[in-house]
Amino acid sequence: MMIEDKELKKREIKNRIIDTSTLEEDTPRSRRKQNADIFTQGRRVVILLLVLVGVIILGLIFQNRFKTHTKFKLKWMHELSEGSLVDYISLGNGFLKYSKDGAVYLKKNGKNVWVDSYEMSNPKTDTNGKYAIVFDVGSKQIVSYTKEGKAASIDTELPIIKAIVSKSGVVTALVEESRSTDIVFFDNEGKKLDIIVKSKLSGDGFPTDIAISPDGTALLAAFQYLKGSSMMGRVVFYDFSEIGKNMPNRVVGGFDEEFVSSMVARVKYLDKINSVAIASDGLYFFSSKNIASPKLAKTIKAENDIEAVAFEGDRLCVVYKNTSEKFNHTLYVYSKTGSVLLKKEFAGDFNKLDMQKGYIYMTKNDNAIIMNTSGVIKYSGSLDVNIHKIVKSGFLSGFTVLGDNDFRGIVLK
Repeated sequence: MMIEDKELKKREIKNRIIDTSTLEEDTPRSRRKQNADIFTQGRRVVILLLVLVGVIILGLIFQNRFKTHTKFKLKWMHELSEGSLVDYISLGNGFLKYSKDGAVYLKKNGKNVWVDSYEMSNPKTDTNGKYAIVFDVGSKQIVSYTKEGKAASIDTELPIIKAIVSKSGVVTALVEESRSTDIVFFDNEGKKLDIIVKSKLSGDGFPTDIAISPDGTALLAAFQYLKGSSMMGRVVFYDFSEIGKNMPNRVVGGFDEEFVSSMVARVKYLDKINSVAIASDGLYFFSSKNIASPKLAKTIKAENDIEAVAFEGDRLCVVYKNTSEKFNHTLYVYSKTGSVLLKKEFAGDFNKLDMQKGYIYMTKNDNAIIMNTSGVIKYSGSLDVNIHKIVKSGFLSGFTVLGDNDFRGIVLK
């Protein structure tokens, strides 16, 4: 009886013993392994979803890049506060609206940020990096701005022909006397620098344009002068660093023979080394890799008249007259060294050319031709408002149109 009781107790104890092999999956180590597996699977799903979304977005962007539109939809409109208007220029992440009596800084949606007052008879502008200037042609006033507000107010003492600003905020003004012209410089706070370039009209000629390097240490100027009975062109490079200190009048390079019987209308630094002169007979690309001796790197002769030019960063957009039956314009986009990035023939009418963020805009009154840098004309037609400026906004086919009295957000359809 005692033996049977003992055997019974042994069986009960044995039945109570837990078989750990069957519960191996419930150990902390096993649970961590399960969680790791779940995390890995979840991460794979997230990565696959992100890849799928990326592919879809890239597909939409690619498809949109080559898609043309015939209509547009007005998405929003913001009416501007009353005030006169000459034009707009881009500044920071907004726009500077300028007129004869002052400037207003506006957000992308058209809302006022700040206002500054002045009085000018013939205001013109220049912009470079975070700086923009408004100057009064024929008078003596220049005002420099950043998106935060007024940076400097300048009195040039002599009437202004043209003024420009560098990325560092150095302001260069071309001013005139009765028998000569001066090029004078001001720092980013408006203080006059001890640098001046004098040109006698009887010998050096009349300056037609000036350009300043991004760091404000080099200057490029175009002149026209008479030789006998012929009008000649000239391009001159000046340097105001230590390199040009010992050069007569700071001149480190001059080019006359290249511009015989041609007029140089524009000069521009495309970066700190590369620059371009736009003449009546073509484009001249220069390299200042050797600061003490600039070189003419490439010449592109114009097959037809140059109608308009625009710059964006280190790229140049030029529209030539086209005499074919189908097209009346030919557009080129050039790199900083003169390589052709785009050639496009098109038909239409415009009086203003602009290039920004992968798009080229040609406008006149309420009509616009919007082209991307792949040469696809995205839209051609009326936008139902007098157009001052168009900028890309939103996703895919969204744009903001800056008009006389309002900003409008549109989507091409």
